[in-house]
Amino acid sequence: MIKVSDITTYLKCPRMCYFTNKGHDLVSEVSSGYLERLILKELAMTYGSACNCADAQTFLNNELERISNEIRVIYRNELGKIDNAAIAKSVTDIRPLIGTISSNLSVNREFYSGEFIQDEPVLRSDKFGLSGSSDRLLKINESSVPSIIKTGNMPENGVWNSDRLQLTAYSILVEEKYNSIVEKGFVEYARWGIIRPVVIKRHERRKVLQVMDKIKKIQEGFMPERPKEAPCEYCGFAGICDVKSTLASRFF
Repeated sequence: MIKVSDITTYLKCPRMCYFTNKGHDLVSEVSSGYLERLILKELAMTYGSACNCADAQTFLNNELERISNEIRVIYRNELGKIDNAAIAKSVTDIRPLIGTISSNLSVNREFYSGEFIQDEPVLRSDKFGLSGSSDRLLKINESSVPSIIKTGNMPENGVWNSDRLQLTAYSILVEEKYNSIVEKGFVEYARWGIIRPVVIKRHERRKVLQVMDKIKKIQEGFMPERPKEAPCEYCGFAGICDVKSTLASRFF
């Protein structure tokens, strides 16, 4: 079974996908950036409530404080050894973003006023051998629509290609589970409180299926070539990645 997270990892670097499928941990230690992203994602889950508040900025500041006290409980495996000082620093780094986030929430009022499925199910397709759970599922005209929360940089226009393909993968899962057609989804850029709709296109559906075929070969043991644009500087696998590829992988 391929997870949607395998697809996003493959898009960063096929070698990363290879090592995670071999059982290596993608994150060997908790960096300040990783901790900040976890807290910011939890904060983004409260934007809908903030949107309905008279003072969204105060609400989000209070929620950020609450999350700082609960984050280790939510991410027990990942943050079991993190100390209070590290959490406090991440909260300090996030707090200046709240003004911009609050000012953008009113633009997204229609999105947050929609009907959200409270318990997002783990979606599974035996037909395609794919599974995953989007950050949100919402009802639009009786159809289920996936939305994903991103805590990194936001492009000037549209969404990143990797975000588009991740959303397309979730759309394929939603369509099978609910016997529906997903025409669009949403990407929520949490750092700004901005939501961008994404039309699910035919060529991106094709691309997702092509990537899945490549991941299946990785699961069978083939090591793919390391791409020239691989993010080696920030990769936790750098120490074990400098090996020669098999002859078979050259035809991958």
